[in-house]
Amino acid sequence: MAAGHALGLVAASFGVYMIPVAAVVCIGLLLSALTRNSAAAVVGTLMFALLMQLVGILPGLSGTDPYLLTTQFQAWQGFFRTPTDWEPIVRAVWVCALYAVPAGLGAYLVFVRRDVAGG
Repeated sequence: MAAGHALGLVAASFGVYMIPVAAVVCIGLLLSALTRNSAAAVVGTLMFALLMQLVGILPGLSGTDPYLLTTQFQAWQGFFRTPTDWEPIVRAVWVCALYAVPAGLGAYLVFVRRDVAGG
């Protein structure tokens, strides 16, 4: 494999790995806007991530694995298969959008309604 191609694959895999990270950030922003407390947002986001991990390891809930944010962190591996496995990458995009868009929109709406200028 040529060095340029390998660098492109690493960059693409990094971009795909950042998609679920962006979804977790949107959840953190929502919690920050709702609670008006940075510590509560950090702890709440951490608890959300741990809950996702817990749901992922429970044997009776294995059917939810493809729809958990924690599973989407594995999508980057699709670039390093021959041929490229696009199925986990595409699934990561839409599953993360299901988490990020409502949380981001909710955070935006809560923040817009707040008087941050003090006037």
